[in-house]
Amino acid sequence: MSYRLLPTISLLILTLPVATQSGNVQEDKSPHGSGFATVNGINLHYLDWGGKGEALLFITGRGDNAHVFDEMAPKFTDRFHVLALTRRGFGESDKPETGYDVATRAEDVRHFLDIMKIKRVNLVGHSSGGDELTQFASVYPTRTLKLVYLDAAYDRSNIAAIEAKDPLSMPNRPPESKAQMAYSKGVANFHPDYKKVKAPALSFYALIETHWALTPDTDEPTRKKAEEYIEREVKPFQLKNIELFRKEVVNGQVVVMRGARHYFFRDPDPKRRDEVVREIRAFLLSK
Repeated sequence: MSYRLLPTISLLILTLPVATQSGNVQEDKSPHGSGFATVNGINLHYLDWGGKGEALLFITGRGDNAHVFDEMAPKFTDRFHVLALTRRGFGESDKPETGYDVATRAEDVRHFLDIMKIKRVNLVGHSSGGDELTQFASVYPTRTLKLVYLDAAYDRSNIAAIEAKDPLSMPNRPPESKAQMAYSKGVANFHPDYKKVKAPALSFYALIETHWALTPDTDEPTRKKAEEYIEREVKPFQLKNIELFRKEVVNGQVVVMRGARHYFFRDPDPKRRDEVVREIRAFLLSK
């Protein structure tokens, strides 16, 4: 699996579609079932890997679909009933123009669990999928078992201001659809209140240490500006969010990953992937 360098801090934290990141649509060999659930008047696509035990639901980041977890999800079926949900607006799920605020997205999760007759759940969210985790756990504490944030526990409300200072920003990005614009607005308007999260939570952070848009051909003055941008804007943003999580989540644990990609759970290095799975399994299975 190879990944294209991402163009902005917002897309690093919000994510791009899988087809864009991987460059090719890959054959689906993951051992899952596939279905649709009618939730809040729309059809949401989900994958079901089966398994016995507590429910374990994976929630994607922006632009991804449930297949982003094809490799990792089956590694939990020995102890959990494992599913993944593609949120509204992406993949094979319906794409209405509204309903992208975090409260509605969390209600989509709740209705999906009701349809699947799941009373209590462990949630794993990647990137902006962490917003659904925080909201769901805050509103439905008795239905939340444990939470796992995959580079996902951030307050993204000031991302646009940080991005505006990027010396390597891309001014001519393709225009967003109405659904994408609504999703971006929903993300920007959400301020996570971790004090309301009572469930045990494990949060991974992939620290950004070099600018994602640098190439061997980048001239030295631009390279220096990019390095200063990472040190002055990006690192403080990430460190502030890490400290906020540590301070506010009563039953929280943090894993800081240096030199890791935003999609570290799909890292080309199998040792990295196995390490992440071990960390998650140990957390989920702990008493």
